[in-house]
Amino acid sequence: MLIQLLLILMEYINLKPRFYSKDTLAYALADYISGLSSWRAVLPHSTLLYYHRRLSYVKYAVPLSGVYAIDETKVRLVKDKYYYVWIVRDVKTKAILFFMLTGVRSGVHILVVLVNMSRVEEITRRVFRTRVDKVVYLHDGATAYNAFSWFNVEHKRVTFNEREYAEQGFRSLKHRLASMDFHFPWNSNKLTITRWLSTFFLIFNTLCTPTCLLDKEVIINVNISNE
Repeated sequence: MLIQLLLILMEYINLKPRFYSKDTLAYALADYISGLSSWRAVLPHSTLLYYHRRLSYVKYAVPLSGVYAIDETKVRLVKDKYYYVWIVRDVKTKAILFFMLTGVRSGVHILVVLVNMSRVEEITRRVFRTRVDKVVYLHDGATAYNAFSWFNVEHKRVTFNEREYAEQGFRSLKHRLASMDFHFPWNSNKLTITRWLSTFFLIFNTLCTPTCLLDKEVIINVNISNE
């Protein structure tokens, strides 16, 4: 299914490998996305990462329900250097609506989330002809989330079981990072990690919810249960 999905994406975004067949590229990308080291793929390391990066430029939209789970987790770069990955996941559609990478976590970052989610909601309204009239954010008890009250946004502190929706979004990511010894390569920077995550969440979303590719105005509906 993953190879078929990648072939569909490559077709719609007009991704044409110069020296390899589309099937070979899709096979290599599927192996890498599933956890195989880029050094062991059927394509050269740099070639594989180039096409993986190309997927990160895809602009898309997914349906929204207005009930969002927000959470953050640390990802390790090397030694003692970490970044926080924040995600906003729709409780009903299971899609990752927004993510960002930060060096620290604070209430200011909640404002960044809200500004970007406003844009996401506007795009979704235009694409899917739906309107989100009420929004509520579910979160744990981290101090940073008090900022929702500063901005007069409805939010709810929930128990572990209730916020499991956000944890599930991280589960697939952590499983993928396990094959990388739970850290990104030593020469990675914020931009390269952001691009890597963009591709990861693109695949994640297209597998679990109808996804509209904005440049082509076409909807991919694979809809595999992704709990």
